[in-house]
Amino acid sequence: MLKRKLNQQKCNLEIGEPTKTSARQGSTSEFFDKPLWLKFYETEVKLNEALEKLNPPESTPFIYNPIVYASQLHCDYLRRYMDGPKKLVFVGMNPGPNGMAQTGIPFGNVRTVKLLMQLAGSVDQPPVVHPKRPVAGLDCRIEEPSGVRLWELFLRLAGSMQTFSQQCFVHNFCPLAFFGADGRNITPSEIRGAYKNQLGDLCLHTLEEQLKLLQPDVIVAVGEYVHSALKRSGYAKSNCVSVLRLPHPSPRSTNNTNWPEKAQAFLEEHNLIRFMRNEA
Repeated sequence: MLKRKLNQQKCNLEIGEPTKTSARQGSTSEFFDKPLWLKFYETEVKLNEALEKLNPPESTPFIYNPIVYASQLHCDYLRRYMDGPKKLVFVGMNPGPNGMAQTGIPFGNVRTVKLLMQLAGSVDQPPVVHPKRPVAGLDCRIEEPSGVRLWELFLRLAGSMQTFSQQCFVHNFCPLAFFGADGRNITPSEIRGAYKNQLGDLCLHTLEEQLKLLQPDVIVAVGEYVHSALKRSGYAKSNCVSVLRLPHPSPRSTNNTNWPEKAQAFLEEHNLIRFMRNEA
């Protein structure tokens, strides 16, 4: 808990706290107003606190939370690319072992984060690390195939991260990465028992809070797990938000060798590239 509070304080300090002098000169509402990215981050902190109270199954003895131990990079991603509401939001499932679990950024394989997003920073360690799942941060030399496929397609179509982020944002439904005793990556869809339902309910509740902040016109669920969760979203139904399903880019998915071509066809079919190019 202490480490999380320190991480949050670090994020607050990095954006610059108002001085007492500026507070006296400005209005009370100006002093207490928070940037959108920080409001979003606070929903994540609240979710983490709720998830810590759950009892995960014995089948997932190793649980990583990169929003905590990679908070610097994660907050930099939010701060730089969430400067206002987004018309199109992509929602993935959870951190990949060599993507967000290393960088704190959804689908964030190291090469994309360093070269295309121009982000840099240190990454700490999870409380307990499986020897087969080390965390090297931006020094990780293993690519995340899902992240390579997704970000390289999106940024090729958009032209740059700066253009893409004007109207679009990529997020993950669940902040946790799960590993078995043998180091096997376990997705939320593979978890069984009461914990799976508790996890899904808490993550969906938080996602709805986040969608209220982002106010998207279209939500694209990346994979069936997230799409099924969003079918229960009262926010999407009450606000007439379009919810679409894009197949997950993971090579583990069946018949997925030509994902970039299929994904581009999906984006063209639903007229979404205009958002990615900031042309809508």
